[in-house]
Amino acid sequence: MHSAELDLNDYSELRSPIDGRIGDRRVAVGNLVTGGTGGATTLLAMVVSVNPIRFEFSFDEASYLRYVRFATGSKEVESLHGNVPVTLKLIDENDFVHKGKIDFIDNVIDRSSGTIRGRAVFDNADGVFTPGMFGRVRVPGSPPYTALLVPDAAIGTEQARKYVLVVDGDDTVRQKYVTVGQIDGGLRVVKEGLGATDRVIVNGLMRARPGQKVKPQDENAPSPKPPNQAKAG
Repeated sequence: MHSAELDLNDYSELRSPIDGRIGDRRVAVGNLVTGGTGGATTLLAMVVSVNPIRFEFSFDEASYLRYVRFATGSKEVESLHGNVPVTLKLIDENDFVHKGKIDFIDNVIDRSSGTIRGRAVFDNADGVFTPGMFGRVRVPGSPPYTALLVPDAAIGTEQARKYVLVVDGDDTVRQKYVTVGQIDGGLRVVKEGLGATDRVIVNGLMRARPGQKVKPQDENAPSPKPPNQAKAG
């Protein structure tokens, strides 16, 4: 009698070791189930953790090196393998609106792919994130900095170099080679080669030639969207 009561009270109820959301049941009343740890164990249901949720990703060696330089040199982060802020966007979103933090970086680069695995954690109080979902994560490669922004159409390519056409004080077209960065708010970041007072040609590029005299018409700079990593100078 005691043995039967013990089986009923202590061994007939299953409790999930984690909090989360349970899927549909795999068995019904009357089905024969098998316990234990072997391969024949019956799966009753699946429980997944949803809040917070962890996002796994991989990045190449060059991106990892930029991350390491930033994480070890920035005063805004506490350690290399945790608390670095990242942002995420889902496949139906236009911007990186979800904020999280890296909580794990693997200890070895995969030789076959040249990538290393990372993981970030995000709050999921509203339940939007679902395990198995795809998204894009943005990992910082440098501290926030002030940068010049120009329309991407103003950037020209000459073999491997990028350039813009500017108008000097004598209204003469000049070519300036620049180092560009990412697109931010619809505008291209220019890291080097351009000054804050330079007048960049945006319209009429097909008719402009270096050394040519022109009659420029000034236009107001377009207003970018709120920047993510660069600020307009």
